Amino acid sequence: MAARIVRDKRIVSRKRKSAFKKFSIFLWVLFGIAVFTGTILGLNYFYNSDYFKIKNIEVINNDYYNKEELEIYLGALKGKNIFEVDKKQNELSIESNYSRIKKAELKKIFPDKLEIIIMERLPYLRISYKEKIFLIDDEGVFLEEINSGSEGYSDLILVKEAVNYLPEIGNKIARKNVLSIGQIYNTMNEDIRLHIKYAGVSDDSFGDIFFNTGNNMNILYGNTSELTKKNLILEKILKEIENEGISYSIIDVRITDSPIIR
Repeated sequence: MAARIVRDKRIVSRKRKSAFKKFSIFLWVLFGIAVFTGTILGLNYFYNSDYFKIKNIEVINNDYYNKEELEIYLGALKGKNIFEVDKKQNELSIESNYSRIKKAELKKIFPDKLEIIIMERLPYLRISYKEKIFLIDDEGVFLEEINSGSEGYSDLILVKEAVNYLPEIGNKIARKNVLSIGQIYNTMNEDIRLHIKYAGVSDDSFGDIFFNTGNNMNILYGNTSELTKKNLILEKILKEIENEGISYSIIDVRITDSPIIR
């Protein structure tokens, strides 16, 4: 009888311990759910608070565009949650909406600031189409239309008859050898440049580059091969023509071993 009572007490004790253990587990689970829920609600509140909303946008290296010109686009970013700003998408959008911007890099400065670092496209050549004149950069991208007498761009060589279509701003020029004109012109010294009025590319399959002088004579240059040698020969010929009063219509330095004056 005594053994049975002891056994019953042990069973009751085990049941109490099991019930207490289950209750403890339940309380821990309930506590965990409460903590998790509280954390989620807290983070959600913090995430959607004004703390992470964009308040300041700084544009760096923007020489051509002032901040007011960029505000049309950048204004839409103000007030957005910094976590929701798509870095790559906004960089591409800035580059596609502003023809003078070659590259844009967006940096998030937590908690509420954006930095946009700009690399601008620089004018490289002037290109004419009928009465219109356009600027292109060193990748051949049309930047803008300018007035024929625009100050500040007179140091850029004017290229004529290189395009037979109305250029669209932001597009690239089809004739890539036009860019070689800038490369050649930039290697010429000031004495040679003083003789040059504009440049062009021949319509034939060779696509030879030529320069037209102030007295409407042509200098046939060819391509970018042997630049230094061609420039030295051309400088010498122009000095001889000037000193000796030689009349000419064409100077041909395409073949450096046998330049032609006629």
